[in-house]
Amino acid sequence: MDKNKKYAVIIILVTNAIIISCLESFIPIPIPVPGVKLGLGNIITMIAIVFLGLKDVLFIVIVRCFVVAFLTRGVVMLVLSLAGGILSTIVMWLLFKKLSRLFSVKGISIAGAIVHSTAQIMVAAFILGQAVVMYYLPVLIVSSIITGLLTGSIAEIAIKEVALKGVFSDDYKPKDQQFR
Repeated sequence: MDKNKKYAVIIILVTNAIIISCLESFIPIPIPVPGVKLGLGNIITMIAIVFLGLKDVLFIVIVRCFVVAFLTRGVVMLVLSLAGGILSTIVMWLLFKKLSRLFSVKGISIAGAIVHSTAQIMVAAFILGQAVVMYYLPVLIVSSIITGLLTGSIAEIAIKEVALKGVFSDDYKPKDQQFR
């Protein structure tokens, strides 16, 4: 893929991630637990992980975190989003690149959601100076499994469609191991 096409695709991914994340704030979650969200922006992250390098994926995640925090959540949430977003992206990228024969897209998404929640709770405990927030982690891990499965399922479908359409490369053919 030439450089200009790659930059255009990255801009489209960033824009879609921002739009999806902002729209997600309007979706009511039927669980009365603060902090639980679907993480639909992770769909774009998973697409980027499959087709792009780590640097490009991190760029997409970081820009999304900044813009969404500025538009909807504020500075404190920016710190939490960056911690969770960067750490979960690195873990998901490593799982996909090194262990995709063991983990499906859904499994990678679930792992990313768990890492994201764990990182956010650890940063919140540090900021507040209170380890008591760690008691909230089991609730977030259970919700992460559910939401990670949901976003991973959608991402799996989206990845197959993107691959079939040849958005990133006309030569790319998905390997079965990547889409279990």
